[in-house]
Amino acid sequence: MRTVRDFVKTIVVVAFPLLIFSGCARGIDPQRSLKFQQAQKVFDEADSPEEFLTAAALYQEILDGGGGSAGYVSGAVLYNQGNALMRAGRRGEAIVAYRRAKPYRPRDPYLEANLRYALGNQNPAARRPLIEYLLFWQDWLSYPAKFHLAASAAAVTFLLGLAALLVPRRLLGRCAVGGLVVTLILTFSAAVDWYRFDYVARGVVVGEEVIARKGNADGYQPAFTEPLGEGAEFRLVERRDDWLLIRLPGGQEGWVEQAAVVLY
Repeated sequence: MRTVRDFVKTIVVVAFPLLIFSGCARGIDPQRSLKFQQAQKVFDEADSPEEFLTAAALYQEILDGGGGSAGYVSGAVLYNQGNALMRAGRRGEAIVAYRRAKPYRPRDPYLEANLRYALGNQNPAARRPLIEYLLFWQDWLSYPAKFHLAASAAAVTFLLGLAALLVPRRLLGRCAVGGLVVTLILTFSAAVDWYRFDYVARGVVVGEEVIARKGNADGYQPAFTEPLGEGAEFRLVERRDDWLLIRLPGGQEGWVEQAAVVLY
């Protein structure tokens, strides 16, 4: 019995920090809501690239914050910004906005359709890593939802652990163990998303014809036979001053000037 109680104490100790650090959501404040309505009004009334760029800039103000308010990451704001950028003829920047919105709206068919339209046929489909097959639900839930579920599971596990300590019952102890397993799986799932969306730097080419070179200067030979077109996606490998070493979905690498791309 002593061993079981010690194990349950371990569950409580593990679940409590997971509960604390699983993340908390910030609600949208009235000022931000008014800014969103203003941006949407400008978008609805726009009939020129310049006016759509104005709407995109208003959406960016919401994302950046300002006026004493912190920045606010929202799938809806990013999706609408992507639409405004597409209407303004900024396809590369629109792809960035859609990609940033994707973790927060993973099952939005309109977002998926607009992203595919923006990408066209330039970008080959990347092979899914094995971890995404094992965690098959990764694209079912939004990025914040995974942290919220992990926090909820940690809270339930913590309460079950306390109950098992106060009222020693084998069933409670087993439930606490099961809760801990679920909490760890959900926390790992959230950590995978953190790696995909926050740790790994990605980007999109925004210039019409960008020459990738074999070194970080204009004097180097082109890395590819053809320039990179607007909308080409890549993963950032290295940064040297104003030059970036990028890796394309097919594995090819080359150096491009930072001014020709947008990172996210």
